[in-house]
Amino acid sequence: QLVEDVKCVLRVLVLYLPLPVWWALFDQTGSRWTFQATRMNGVVGNAGTIKPDQMQVINPLLILFLLPLFDKIIYPAFAKCNMLVKPLQRMTAGGILTASSFFISGFLELEMMKTYAKIPAVGFSDLHFMNNIPCHVSIQLTNGTGLIHEETINDLENMVLRDLEPGKYSLDMEVSSTCLPAILTKRTAQVEIMAHDKEVTPVFLGVDGGAVFPTVLDVHDDPEKDDGANGRLRVVYDMGNFGKSTNLTLKSPYESAIFILNSTGVSGSDYEKIDTGTYEVMMDDALVGNLTVSQGGVYSLIVAKDPQTNIQRSLTHILTTPNSIHILWLFPQYFVITVGEIMFSVTGLEFSYSQAPDSMKSVLQAAWLLTVAFGNI
Repeated sequence: QLVEDVKCVLRVLVLYLPLPVWWALFDQTGSRWTFQATRMNGVVGNAGTIKPDQMQVINPLLILFLLPLFDKIIYPAFAKCNMLVKPLQRMTAGGILTASSFFISGFLELEMMKTYAKIPAVGFSDLHFMNNIPCHVSIQLTNGTGLIHEETINDLENMVLRDLEPGKYSLDMEVSSTCLPAILTKRTAQVEIMAHDKEVTPVFLGVDGGAVFPTVLDVHDDPEKDDGANGRLRVVYDMGNFGKSTNLTLKSPYESAIFILNSTGVSGSDYEKIDTGTYEVMMDDALVGNLTVSQGGVYSLIVAKDPQTNIQRSLTHILTTPNSIHILWLFPQYFVITVGEIMFSVTGLEFSYSQAPDSMKSVLQAAWLLTVAFGNI
């Protein structure tokens, strides 16, 4: 009897051969799909923010809701059309649905690529211009071969020139005669820029006394998004003749962050991970502006004197676009793969358990769990 039971189990185990492949796909919900969620916007109005790993709770909740629905309504309805009657039919349909969920995930990823960080490839370099002047600034970028780019940057905004060849460039900037007529006495300036391979070189366009003044920062920009559900921020500051180190504090009802601004003219801090939300920007005890941080955004917080008022204030420049696709767009793929799990995994386990001899049911259960392990590997 034992030999016959073993033969029966071996016949059932043949059906287990594709199971590790299915589990390898299904367990992406706890890895690749969670990473996908980190590049999405989880803000739900005033209710708060959905964290990427919290999306995994959708699967067990759907299981609890859909299992009785399939047993009482869906399977009987299909049975009237002689469909999804046999376990192998259900498992085949479940496998197809599981594969379909990854097509849905792929289409979603194509849309999300529009908000990915734009990092220079090998053999290319980017320049990031940050305009602190309340006027349009015309720039000309030249190298040994002549004029490379001619652009106009809007007042108090930023712009990134992409896919430049690494090397030495000359930047000429100019503002019109109508720009700050009572303040500016020199409206053109020039600076040399060394663009490095695979790097984003930041250039600050400001005013020094009565002259426009471009400055190339020593530390390169980093457009890469945060691995979690936060934003990233660096402070670019022009202390001028402030004369001392100053604390810059970002305050919100829940978080605060402190940056030390040294009296070294134009400079930049290191990047810091910042929780999402709205912050007050405080220089010592004085409010100089506000900052809103969204998931996945990479920001340059400009702290410098307003050329018109000579009072310190802050600007926010976005280097990398925040996550714009809402995290709940993951629900369709979670729904489809959960339906596939019910039809494939639940049906398969039920079928194999019913086919096993009484003396081998625990062995078959162990073999099923072994397929899960191989799938995870």
